Amino acid sequence: MKRFGDNTEAPVTEMDQSHLFRMGLYLLMIMIKARLEGYPVGEFRKAAVIETASQVHKSVSRIDAQIAGIPSHSQGTSAFHLFRERVKLLCVMATAMVSEEYPLGRHRRDAVLDNIESIGSFLFPGQDLSIYRNILKAA
Repeated sequence: MKRFGDNTEAPVTEMDQSHLFRMGLYLLMIMIKARLEGYPVGEFRKAAVIETASQVHKSVSRIDAQIAGIPSHSQGTSAFHLFRERVKLLCVMATAMVSEEYPLGRHRRDAVLDNIESIGSFLFPGQDLSIYRNILKAA
């Protein structure tokens, strides 16, 4: 079992909207990856995906470019606009994926994974979005 404790070397900051947005988006990306890998989607997980997608979709328009360290010149602004649109699309995809009648063909899987990869490389550069398999077995 891994131990997660205080890191006395890291500065302590208060949690704000950008932290909540990042955590919600990260959780949504993990839940989608779990669905793509065939983990079961029970009623509790379905409700969690829909609620998380809703919260992320609402908060993405309130987040500014500073959360990702985007420079203020025009290229950064257009990249951040594309990021926002990709996040909104991911929220819609996540909501659709937990419905019973949503077929997950190869092209849809590729589109979802491409979207996750783009968002992840933009907001979480150099991080691996790991799935904790033992936690996701229960739905």
